[in-house]
Amino acid sequence: MSVILSSMLMVFGSYIAQPDWFNNGPFEFHTQHETLAECQIATHGTSDICVGESPSSQYRKSDVKIESKTAELNFVECDYWAGCYIQE
Repeated sequence: MSVILSSMLMVFGSYIAQPDWFNNGPFEFHTQHETLAECQIATHGTSDICVGESPSSQYRKSDVKIESKTAELNFVECDYWAGCYIQE
């Protein structure tokens, strides 16, 4: 029981510490084909990828765009010795 619990805590802890390890990347599932050859024919000329032999899954690049929530920081003088920055 302690082995199972420690394994679960290790996986959960690694998800908290390094969530990028659990990221699926920029591809999302699109369709499933009977064979790898059918999938390769369907994805010819595109940026889609095929995974698996039989059945083969087709993954399409997702169009999710990440918005930047940062702004320029402008330096202004203030009383603090290191200076101050104002976000605009």
